[in-house]
Amino acid sequence: MQPSTQYHRFDRTTSLVTANLVGIGLGAVPAIALYIGHILYNGNLILIDDSGHWWSLILFLILIVVGIIVHELLHALGWILAGRVPFSAIKFGVDRETLSPYAHLRQPLPINPYRFGVVLPAIGLGLLPAAIGIIGNLSLFTVYGAFFTLTAGGDFLVLWLLRNDPPQALVTDHPERVGCEVLIPVDNSST
Repeated sequence: MQPSTQYHRFDRTTSLVTANLVGIGLGAVPAIALYIGHILYNGNLILIDDSGHWWSLILFLILIVVGIIVHELLHALGWILAGRVPFSAIKFGVDRETLSPYAHLRQPLPINPYRFGVVLPAIGLGLLPAAIGIIGNLSLFTVYGAFFTLTAGGDFLVLWLLRNDPPQALVTDHPERVGCEVLIPVDNSST
């Protein structure tokens, strides 16, 4: 596909440093709301395992590390399921400067499947575990979900950057910056 002759291109990117700083703010609001929701629903949020079993803290930390990897895999899964792209169209890596892992989509995708892939980690690792934690009074689930809601702040920023783009748009991931380039059909490019 050669989109440059039929599409106008719009940059929807930011630097990784800006994405991390702004993302913390965007992720902190829902993360704090999850903590408050747990306390309001259950009356408390117990973070200390007073049973003396340090293994639960170690297991929790292992799950955080695994969750960071799963976060990127969920981006890929969202793009594969919603956008029907092959696994080979996704590149995984770690930014050397910030040690931030990433999943990079190497081909254009319609904007709504792209958005689905962007938000899937926030739902699967953030909101869903936190909801289980709140409903079941399982503090570690709430903390885990709030943590991964916070870490999805950069993803929330990407969604914010795409907020005004039409459903006919195609999206290509930017290879070096956080975000993407939006390709809008010439007859729809009033954005």
